[in-house]
Amino acid sequence: MSTTTTSEKKEFFILDKNVDVAMRDGANLKADIFRPLDDGKYPAILNFGPYQKDKLWTTPPTLEEKGNEYMNWETVNPEIWVPEGYVSVRVDARGSGKSQGQFEPWSASEAVDFYDAIEWAAKQPWCNGNVGLLGISYYAINQWFVANLQPPSLKAIIPWEGFADIYRDALFHGGITCLFMTNWFTAHLLHHQVGRASQTVTNAWERNTLHFWLSNNLDSGALSKSQADWDQITVPFYSVGNWTGMGLHLRGNTESFMLSKNPNKKLRIQNGSHVHPFYTADGRRDQIRFLDYWLKGKQNGIMDEPPVKLAIRHGADQIEWRTEQEWPLARTQWTKMYFDIASATGTGHTKVV
Repeated sequence: MSTTTTSEKKEFFILDKNVDVAMRDGANLKADIFRPLDDGKYPAILNFGPYQKDKLWTTPPTLEEKGNEYMNWETVNPEIWVPEGYVSVRVDARGSGKSQGQFEPWSASEAVDFYDAIEWAAKQPWCNGNVGLLGISYYAINQWFVANLQPPSLKAIIPWEGFADIYRDALFHGGITCLFMTNWFTAHLLHHQVGRASQTVTNAWERNTLHFWLSNNLDSGALSKSQADWDQITVPFYSVGNWTGMGLHLRGNTESFMLSKNPNKKLRIQNGSHVHPFYTADGRRDQIRFLDYWLKGKQNGIMDEPPVKLAIRHGADQIEWRTEQEWPLARTQWTKMYFDIASATGTGHTKVV
């Protein structure tokens, strides 16, 4: 596939493909840029990750947003966002897609690359200097890690279903080895790496990421660069979790709201699949209002509203949205639950906390 830089006018935007994004070490990552048809300076929404900027996502028929030839897995839809007055920037992370180099997911070096991409975008002639982040899963998780570094041009983030601590949330959830990461890495990540699609074993001269993750099964600090530092994340954030993401992302999304002292924070906990709510009118309404407020300066009242928004399920398909002032709820009635082995063995009444 070509890596030549091109620019072409489309129906909803101008598409600049395979643009070089300069890193501080002299490397260039590849990006696609979707910008408004009218000249001017606009805020940018940046997606930075490994799933290949050129790879078309064939959307499911149940997705509320209509699919198009520019849809990309877990990132913003440019046919929606560019007409809203934003520039959509997609960057292939180092060592993935069309960006050369060594791919190190959720590492300190990737966070530095992400920082450089943000500052690069802010300085482009089509940008007003304000950059926001919005994406699902991988494109949410690395928002926390780059926010640790406080890029000056980063004005707001929306980590939409993204864990915040690779050790506690993903690899060893609750202290138990989680097979999700092994399955995800081998099935969904390896083939995106530049020239390394078949690497599945440790090489004596090159660190194997999956082996490194799983071998650090004690909280030794080896994975500290892949953890959010709540004292360092000062950028306004809207953390979005999902009740169905209990074993992976939800902990990070709720911990962010609970532990961060950042006064400009919001929390939304929704229901449904991993990707569908992101592409709904309801989800998009919250996304646009939050980013409009922080990147465009629109006084739309979103920060005057209750900071917590919860999807409460009634019956099979009925969802009621409820707003709250805090999380956990102050009126929560905590109940201790116990394991009772008597029912399983038919003997004794031993209970184990």
